[in-house]
Amino acid sequence: MEKDKRLALLIGISDYQFASKLKNAVNDAISMDNVLSKLGFETIVLKNPTYKDFKLALNEFGENLNEYDSGLFYYAGHGIQVKGLNYLIPTDANPLSENQVEFDCINANQILSLMSDSINETNFIILDACRNNPFERSWNRSQTVEGLSYMSAPYGTLIAYSTAPDKTASDGEGENGLYTSVLIDEILTPNLTILQVLQNVRTKLIRLSSGQQVPWESTSLLNDYVFNDDRYISISTFCQAILYNHERDVVLNQLKLNLWDIQKITKLGIPISKEDKEAGVIEVYYKNKVNYFDTFKELEIHIYENGERDYNLFTTTRDANQVQFIYNSLCKKLGGGNYDDERRKPFFDLNNIKRIAKGKAKVKSEQCFNMWYFDNVSFHLNYLVSPKRQLVFKINIKPLKQIIEKSIAELIVNDFYDLLPYALKEYPEGEYEGKFIDHHIILEKPEFNFFDKAVVRIFTATKESKSTSSVFLSSSKINNPSVTVLNNLVFKLTSIYGTDRAGEGYLSGIEEQDIKEDCYWTGRSWDLNIQHQIYDMDSNGEEMLYGIHLNYDKEDKGIELDIIGYESLLDYSKNKMHNANILFKE
Repeated sequence: MEKDKRLALLIGISDYQFASKLKNAVNDAISMDNVLSKLGFETIVLKNPTYKDFKLALNEFGENLNEYDSGLFYYAGHGIQVKGLNYLIPTDANPLSENQVEFDCINANQILSLMSDSINETNFIILDACRNNPFERSWNRSQTVEGLSYMSAPYGTLIAYSTAPDKTASDGEGENGLYTSVLIDEILTPNLTILQVLQNVRTKLIRLSSGQQVPWESTSLLNDYVFNDDRYISISTFCQAILYNHERDVVLNQLKLNLWDIQKITKLGIPISKEDKEAGVIEVYYKNKVNYFDTFKELEIHIYENGERDYNLFTTTRDANQVQFIYNSLCKKLGGGNYDDERRKPFFDLNNIKRIAKGKAKVKSEQCFNMWYFDNVSFHLNYLVSPKRQLVFKINIKPLKQIIEKSIAELIVNDFYDLLPYALKEYPEGEYEGKFIDHHIILEKPEFNFFDKAVVRIFTATKESKSTSSVFLSSSKINNPSVTVLNNLVFKLTSIYGTDRAGEGYLSGIEEQDIKEDCYWTGRSWDLNIQHQIYDMDSNGEEMLYGIHLNYDKEDKGIELDIIGYESLLDYSKNKMHNANILFKE
């Protein structure tokens, strides 16, 4: 999908000829340029422009807007309001009275006019300019109103102020103004709308300023707008996305991966280790030749029986500064976290990192460790002594979906594999020739006291996959469909699996009536993933284990119960029983 074209004009003024200098305004414009460039903006940056240069840049910006889908104007510097109008102050401005302001300064309404006249879809004005009036003392009159006044945003436009109307904003103690320092962090968060970004900015800024600075917006945006629509990812934005987004696949989505793109280690001929099995790991996926955050070269995913997942990014590095940069980036977004200084070393002491990088650390207690723990996710950073110099970044995600404890295998009375020697074989022709064999079996012990016929379909093994099977249960009494039978089946299956993938549960009165009147019945379908949760068909981070499908067709086979992936169901049941026996013995 083609990304929208973006244009930004960024102006920062710190060195005023006739007004107080500002420490961070030019730095703010440069920082915004760095961020917006990563987000696909073509940027124009002006540092300390005169009135003439300011006007020329605005005119050029306005002429070019029609060629872009979205435009952004950013200003950091002195700004004042006079007679209800807002003015941005160029570096050479020297108004001796209020009446001269309109001749020496840039009326902010000119920017709004440029954007209103353009045909592009979306525009933004960001003003980090709500500081004290630098000319107030020389005007020899009563005190003017502080800060900027409220401006109404035209259609498709958002105006963001660093603080509320008639209030002033801080120039900041660091390299950036307080507002811009927060904005450049939050705007990089992937897949957040601009309104969500600005809400996060406001929350954080209120806390940092102890309530003294409250950012403000005026908006008439017609559509949601996402600055970081998967254009840029860093380890900081990666962590932010995981904390703000609780969808199950958020980690893989951010890494732009599908689970089926990653190899199972068992397919590589590598068994799951005894240690992992004892910890409850049921599957391990591995991918190398990756490059995440310019650091991590390998990925290993552990799937646990209880629904948890570990995503392990790791690499081997001798670069102590690189390791500390990763740690500092995590701290910037996640806070200081926790470290265990009795058994392992903290990262904040560079000497601890250097000992491992230089190979001087010899025992496990000298490895560096830090952990950040949140409600459903935790982050772990390890710089290991063994394997030597291995840096591991682990994300643990706790399950948001219920683990289903029982299965239909507990209700099945036949071992269909034992009955295969007595089956009538049917070999498909045409496009399915050689792909599977159907084994037709008459059941002496009916399943669910109703199904007396079974078809066991065994698929032919290929180089990519082993032989698999499915079971299709039906009844010889197809002309005597019973709502009571269906009701009983739906009840038993719903009692095990809960509502099906369409959200349907026990049989309703309307459904019973439809069945009696030979109307179409949608049936019930439960698909399970490898952690025995309801499988999400739209997920790119789940693997289907088996499926249970209950159907009814009066004219064809009557009531039919299908077990898709019967062999996987048996394997799951055996493993579950084996694990239960181990726990019982312990």
